Amino acid sequence: MFKKLFTICAVAVTSMSLSVAQSPNSTLQLPEYAVKSWIIMDYETGAILAESNSRLQLEPASITKVMTDYVAADALQKGTIHANDKVLVSAKSRSMSGSRMFLEEGTLVSVNDLLQGLIVQSGNDAAVAIAEHIAFSEESFAVKMNETAAELGMKDSHFKNASGLPDPEHVTTAFDLAVLSRALIKNFPEHYKFYSQKSFTWNNIKQNNRNTLLWEDSSVDGIKTGHTDSAGYNLASSAERNGFRIIVVVMGANNEAYRQRVSRELINFAFQNFDRKKIYEANEVIARANVLHGIDKTVPVGVSDSITATLPRVQYDNLKAQIKVNSGLEAPVMKGEQVGNLEFYIDNHLLHSFPVVALKDVEKTGIFQRLWESFLGKLNNKINKFKEAL
Repeated sequence: MFKKLFTICAVAVTSMSLSVAQSPNSTLQLPEYAVKSWIIMDYETGAILAESNSRLQLEPASITKVMTDYVAADALQKGTIHANDKVLVSAKSRSMSGSRMFLEEGTLVSVNDLLQGLIVQSGNDAAVAIAEHIAFSEESFAVKMNETAAELGMKDSHFKNASGLPDPEHVTTAFDLAVLSRALIKNFPEHYKFYSQKSFTWNNIKQNNRNTLLWEDSSVDGIKTGHTDSAGYNLASSAERNGFRIIVVVMGANNEAYRQRVSRELINFAFQNFDRKKIYEANEVIARANVLHGIDKTVPVGVSDSITATLPRVQYDNLKAQIKVNSGLEAPVMKGEQVGNLEFYIDNHLLHSFPVVALKDVEKTGIFQRLWESFLGKLNNKINKFKEAL
């Protein structure tokens, strides 16, 4: 059984996320998957390439640890904590159930080791230790998690703990997790390298990264698995091929193998059916606009930032651009001044409009030149009227 995807066509300036319209003529198809929700997001633009129930609130399970790590990475970047800080393992951290890195109460562990235990081994004990180091208690740390979620625009998320253990008020969505994943990669690219680490040994116990896609697909370099009985099997993934990165989140699969299969198929679907192409370079001359009363009669116009489009391959031939220059453009014109708009269409359906700017200054002519031009204009009008009367 197949369903039609009404795919969002992403047209964006640089890496900004923009409001774009759905294309009613998309013919891309995917099978129905027996999961609660999923999403494919274009990393550069943040646009949704395809999705199913991506705004449905669900339990994230251990994908929660991506938020825990995001707060920690931010603290590291700001110098609030340091990678070589020694963290005293508390009784609460030691007593955590579920996946662990096997910390021992009363020992000192570096933040760097705790982060590897958190990301690679999915240690619930590591999550609590990091939370207590940053905010003195897991409860206070959850406040920071929710503040960060609000800052990132994760409108349908609420966190109650650092590990992802079940709580009726601990919820998020596939869309919000994609937003979080994108921010993590964008804001902390060096730190993100932890997510491609395939194993970590602590306390003489070697544990492999639970994201088995790292072994299966060399383009995959993260991100995080999650599982509880109530949440099902979740997986947030990111992959990059030929400079094109996508983020895939799958939530609520019935088993680990199916979670991996759906994620793999969505990743391949994105790369097989979508392309990201640069349409115009920043400050490239796209057209010339007429200028009244200018020393130059025309001015070169373009866009101040490069424009990149992420579209289904089948739609690129239908992508049309149209420049609308402000009527009565008159000198003086300053370089960088908006003089119109560049509009993109597919099948007469407006995708997005970008400001068009002047790419050079155009000075105003002197008074005598303007009077002469005015005289010539009036004379030309009289001649045209006389010809029409004949």
